[in-house]
Amino acid sequence: MAEEESLSVADRWCLQSVDVISALQDHLEPYESWVVQASVLGDNREAFTFFFPLLAGINNELGARALWATILVEWSNLLLKWLFIGNRPYWWIGETDLYTNATRPQLRQFPNTCEAGPGTPSGHLMLNVALFYVASKGLTNHFLWSSKNMNKCLKYMLALFLYLLYIVWIGVIFVSRLYIQAHFIHQNILGVLFGLLVGKIAWGSRFLVQLNKVRAVLVAIALIGIATSSYILLLSQGMDPLWSIPLALKHCARPEYIRADTQPFFLMARFTGAALGLGLGLASEKRYIVLSSPRNIIRTVLTIKAGIVLGRVAALAQTSLPTDDLVLFLALSMSINVALPYTIIALLPHFLLLVYYGN
Repeated sequence: MAEEESLSVADRWCLQSVDVISALQDHLEPYESWVVQASVLGDNREAFTFFFPLLAGINNELGARALWATILVEWSNLLLKWLFIGNRPYWWIGETDLYTNATRPQLRQFPNTCEAGPGTPSGHLMLNVALFYVASKGLTNHFLWSSKNMNKCLKYMLALFLYLLYIVWIGVIFVSRLYIQAHFIHQNILGVLFGLLVGKIAWGSRFLVQLNKVRAVLVAIALIGIATSSYILLLSQGMDPLWSIPLALKHCARPEYIRADTQPFFLMARFTGAALGLGLGLASEKRYIVLSSPRNIIRTVLTIKAGIVLGRVAALAQTSLPTDDLVLFLALSMSINVALPYTIIALLPHFLLLVYYGN
């Protein structure tokens, strides 16, 4: 291995991270299935198809803010990854000349290791920090501080428990992303910081939850327009935005682990479709009818259950799409991601309202 004194700061960070990853894989092996599963539960797909329907069922605006946090994370994370051009451990270990064949670590890979995009910053950390920041703020504001059935001490204790749970979960995701070789330590730290920024924006912005139909379309166009323009700009400067895909194919232990939904064009289709569907749903007259009606615990439970079922159906449909035709795959993916938020935010609550009152 090269002399430590001659290494750059980046190389030292990477080497130290690999040492930590190796130690984690040694010491946490008895809990491996749990550690690996944390990355699955904290995946961006779950934010779109499980956590968004769940939170929207609890409170319509909270669900909308949670999905905006998810959309803004995907969009900004894509741009940041193009900007920072960060390696992932599972291919960096095989490419760097800081190891010899004798000293190169032999670390385990998992089905969710081989993400094909660049690694800086961690999208998982950004997503979970932003999403559950919004969720924590929303749940405490809607159910604790506004409650008249609990004393102040109990409210503070429950709020403390909720935020401690949030911090513990972020810690679990942090460890999981290292364990499966998806990220280096500094990539996770940056993911936490950027995630907090996005979470604050999604929670505090009135504009995002007060869109009319024209603004909803313009926001979706802006998101994909900026992403596409950035892609074209990189190409014009002689840079390949897809530079990481050959490395992922080369160093992934099993090429079938590489998922289509971690690649830039799919991400653009997903966040653009979700932004359009959510924006149109927020501007829908059906949603305003629901918001003006009295809240009801039975309808709330039904909305949560039906929303989660629809989310699972959408996730299953996404995994069943043909991937051999890229244009068709992206078109169908965008259609699914337009339909689900619109249905969850506007159509489903309105349908259940009509059913409940027998109209």
